[in-house]
Amino acid sequence: MKPFTYGNSRKIIYWGCSFDSLLELKFALSIQDEYEFLRSRISVYYDPKTRLPTRYIRGNTRRYTPDFLIRHKQSLKAFWVEIKPRAFNNEQELLIRREVAENYIREHNFDWEYKVIYDDEIKLNLDQLAQFNECCSHISQSARKLTMEKINRKYDRSAAPLFTRVLPGIRVQFIMFGNNPPPSHTDQFHASPKSNLWKPGNISFNST
Repeated sequence: MKPFTYGNSRKIIYWGCSFDSLLELKFALSIQDEYEFLRSRISVYYDPKTRLPTRYIRGNTRRYTPDFLIRHKQSLKAFWVEIKPRAFNNEQELLIRREVAENYIREHNFDWEYKVIYDDEIKLNLDQLAQFNECCSHISQSARKLTMEKINRKYDRSAAPLFTRVLPGIRVQFIMFGNNPPPSHTDQFHASPKSNLWKPGNISFNST
């Protein structure tokens, strides 16, 4: 999958999560009171010709990982979310990503809706804005932690992430399936204590 080209994107750690940009952090802050979320941990492997999910990894297999899976705490509506600046609104690549994601949702019969959310749609209240500004003041600390994480992974690929908090399994299941996870899906999940990696069929995600 063709990557998007960004300017100077700043990574930051908050809530034990590693966000790839301040825009992603801003989105997480904006939904924290109403939604539970998983941050960029569900990857879809797919055939670039058909754009259909595949369980078989070959030389031409592509991977797509949306930024968030979120579920409303009251209505239980779930959204698989891609965060982008408005400048990317007309990019062909976004149409490809939508097709890949929606094919995956249909194949697994999930109740999620794929959604692209643009920067100008993300609004913070005064308390959330104060949190955001506080986080921005600690970017240098996050950069040091992320550098340590990179070094750690370079020399010990089996090590669990240093700055990842593992959500309780029941919370992960709520985000994935709502209040009534079907046995056909939940039976596929297992957690590895060593890697904190969850593997449902051809999905993989770290709960953060």
